[in-house]
Amino acid sequence: MTFDHTRLFPNLRRVVVAGLLIALVAGMLLPVYSDEIGWRLQERAWLDGLDKLYSENCGPNTLAVPPFFMWPVRWYSAFFNTRFPDPLFVRISGVGYAIVFIIMVLRLVKQIGRTLDERQILAIIASALMGLGVMPLLLVWSRPEQPIFLAATAAVLIASAGWRSPGNMFAPFNGIAYTNATASPGTAWRRSLTILALALIAMSYHFKAVLVVPAFAACIIFASRGRRALFARGVAIVLLLLATGSAAKYWVNRVQCPADPIIAHQHARNNLAGQLDLGTISKTQLVLKVLQNYKLHNYVERAAPAIDPMSSWLPLNMVSRDEMNGWRGGMTIIWAAALLAAIISFIGGVRNMWREKVIPPEPVIALMLLGAVSIWCVSQYDRNVYEASFVLPLLMLAIILAMASPHRWEGLRRWISTLALAIGPLMLLSIVLVSGLYGPRLIDDAQRRDWLPWHPWSVPVFGYHASYKDIMGAARQCNLPMPREARHLLLDDVTYFAYMQSRMPDHELAVLPPHFRGSINDPVAYLAAQNSDGILMRCKRLPPFLQGIAHRSGNYCCVTPADWSKLPPGATVFQDTPQPAKH
Repeated sequence: MTFDHTRLFPNLRRVVVAGLLIALVAGMLLPVYSDEIGWRLQERAWLDGLDKLYSENCGPNTLAVPPFFMWPVRWYSAFFNTRFPDPLFVRISGVGYAIVFIIMVLRLVKQIGRTLDERQILAIIASALMGLGVMPLLLVWSRPEQPIFLAATAAVLIASAGWRSPGNMFAPFNGIAYTNATASPGTAWRRSLTILALALIAMSYHFKAVLVVPAFAACIIFASRGRRALFARGVAIVLLLLATGSAAKYWVNRVQCPADPIIAHQHARNNLAGQLDLGTISKTQLVLKVLQNYKLHNYVERAAPAIDPMSSWLPLNMVSRDEMNGWRGGMTIIWAAALLAAIISFIGGVRNMWREKVIPPEPVIALMLLGAVSIWCVSQYDRNVYEASFVLPLLMLAIILAMASPHRWEGLRRWISTLALAIGPLMLLSIVLVSGLYGPRLIDDAQRRDWLPWHPWSVPVFGYHASYKDIMGAARQCNLPMPREARHLLLDDVTYFAYMQSRMPDHELAVLPPHFRGSINDPVAYLAAQNSDGILMRCKRLPPFLQGIAHRSGNYCCVTPADWSKLPPGATVFQDTPQPAKH
């Protein structure tokens, strides 16, 4: 990719990358969303001896002992979460890992770009795609999607280290291909096992990582060359496939809910496989449904400012409907243009592959990554905003890898250069506009404590020490056991931090209305059956019949079995039929 202006691309790259990094650091102001805390509650095997969901009403299959290779991740999570039990750490973690992701992407671009201009252009496009709309804020969410795209990026980065020869000249494609150097057995083992470890880490966090396994396998194959590397690569791939089968079984079992048909129905209706089980669609309709459901642009739209962001993770009504549609349309056009250029580059790389009888790694890994996000896309009906933080980073990686495919179409290189010149400034404008939309409200949120009126399903990032005093004050008033000794407490997003070291806690979203309690119509009876030590949560979250008997300290309430035993029979039964809620 060549361009006459030798200073334009380097300067634009610096400004675009700096703008993205500033936007990520500004993500420190974003309140911690409920799901970021809930996932910590669901992967507590190092503390509890097993993983669980928000509650235990789905049955024993959701009280799952993870496969042995997931235990290092469970230890890692327990170690840092219990030593830094504060929403501030959650946000620092999310921002820090997002910055590491961008640094790895920029390093990857240096390794796959064949000229200085190409590296500058790929860096601009990658950074710009990650900086459009509210994507920088989604990147800092500390959810399972983050370690998956981090692991995938690290795997490609390790694999690409073996593609270059001295002087960045590539053979046998006469200047646009790859080194002929073979890897030593030691290098092959080191690269293969490191990529395997990254895949195991990703699969320890979420089922989505299973879909990325073909990309991890391709990275193992392309990380080392030569016959001496065959054994190491073969062993790593066999171990990867065995671990994939174990992980897939574990995650599928965890989302089943045989003991609660209401929750089972909620889970099943969100994806094509569940719809088949429910009989909502037939096998003959499946192909048509897959084609109808392939809507990658839906994830781009989730990363645009919206009138009503999911569960108010951002303030409501900050844009009009016309403005929201304008953001969505503009971002979709940008992503579509980048994807189209990537597809054409991919075709050029494949064309050279047949001509030169050599398989280039970039288009192959790009295809594997596109396949992963495509399978997830067609399988899902309910596309929540956090799905964009899984699909779009991997799609961006696929785009820049495809653009780096070895082709000889100079016209395409000029087109991609023009694309970079267009979307780089547009991304900077996007950051300015998004800052104007949400910045003042987020700055106001940063000064609030305990309760955020604009974000009822989020908690403040700063000032948790003051909340902690009130939480422990409420716990002392009702003589709750100390955190290490307490069992089966009902907690919320704030009090979980104080009692993170308790055993087998439940989350209020899965026990109390109006959300995911399933068939639980008497929360007190459910907690009594678990031999719960009590309830500790924000008073605002408690139903009225529990607020009346609660011990208070500031904005926090505590209720013990001795308290709820005084209620008359039937007083704790909800008469409504539980309804699924969007969350």
